[in-house]
Formats: sequence, C-alpha cells, structure tokens
Amino acid sequence: MKIAVLGAGIVGVTSAYQLLKDGHQVTVIDREPEAANFTSFSNAGLVAPGHAYAWASPAAPGMMWRSQWRNDQAIRFKPRLDTRQWSWIRKFLAECTAEKAEANTKHKARLCIYSQKMLNEVGAETKIPYDRVGGGLIYFFRSDATYQRATKKADVLRNAGIPIDAISTADAVRLDPGLKHAASQIAGALYVKSDEGGDCRIFAQALV
Repeated sequence: MKIAVLGAGIVGVTSAYQLLKDGHQVTVIDREPEAANFTSFSNAGLVAPGHAYAWASPAAPGMMWRSQWRNDQAIRFKPRLDTRQWSWIRKFLAECTAEKAEANTKHKARLCIYSQKMLNEVGAETKIPYDRVGGGLIYFFRSDATYQRATKKADVLRNAGIPIDAISTADAVRLDPGLKHAASQIAGALYVKSDEGGDCRIFAQALV
C-alpha cells in the first residue's frame, strides 16, 4: 500500500518507520527541509507515563477560567469568535467529570506504557543515540496540600501498572542532589523510576 504521512515530527517519522517495517511504501511530507523543526524541535523530551493524566478533569474548567487573567495556569484558553473552537470546548468540558477523567487517564496510561516500550524497542533496534537519560523522574510539590492530593491522584496510574512512589523531601534530595538548595521549598515528591528523557529532535532526524 502507498501511504502519505503529513508532518515530519516525531509522530509522523515514527509512524512512517513502522509502516515501512510493515512493508508499505511511505512518503513523508513536511513544509520544512528537514524533520522535527516545529513542535518536536524544543519539546520537554520527557517519556513520562508517570504523568499520563487526562487534561480534561474537574480542575480544568477552573484553570481555563483563571487563565483569562493569570499566566501561570497549566491550561490556557483564549476565546475567539470561532464556532469550531466553541464546539471543541463543549466536547472537552463534557469529559471533565471525575468518572470520565479517571477512565481517560487509564486509557492514556496504557498508550503511554505501550509507546515507551516501542520507543525502547526501536532504540535497541537502530542503536540511535539521542541523549537518553534513565533513572526516573521526580515530581515535587511546594505545599503539603498539593502533595497529598497528588499522592492520592496517583492511585489511578498505579492501578494501571505505573510504579509511583511517594517520597520525602530528603529522599528527593538524595535522588537528585541538585535539589539540595531548594529543599526548604519542597513539601514532598513522587518518584517514577520508569520515566526517562531524551532529545526528541535528534531521535526523529536520525530515524529519518
């Protein structure tokens, strides 16, 4: 089968790679002369099933509302006179119940676990160096209230098979001595030993 992939970011490139392995003829089309020049250029580079929460949650509407006058919200909403935007917002808000957020997080966690497994398989298969850093990720919290909420919230990911440990400030500093001077501002942390990181752009361009 002849298949065209639109966009040479990390998703387009890895999709094309798997399609080629399956025996298809693949053409990747992008506006730039080389791969990974947009979103895949300067993303966080984190492979983090330990943070696979669905964006649509009971907290999301409040964040969207506060983003109208605050720039520190995880979700930012800029309303426009666009019927397509409001149609999307209506569907998004419908997913913001606690029940749907838990169900969607479970789906996302399974996809993240599978994606990480495939990334590591392709990395071992191709021997592509992409500045991979293992050893897990630390998610720290500045107040005991947010730490306790996060610890409870993490149960849905634990139940999906993601190892998440609640650790003390001292444990966080032991794992990452670079946090020593910020210890007084850390109430507690979650440690996900299976999370990792790497350079998305290097990987995408080498895979091409």
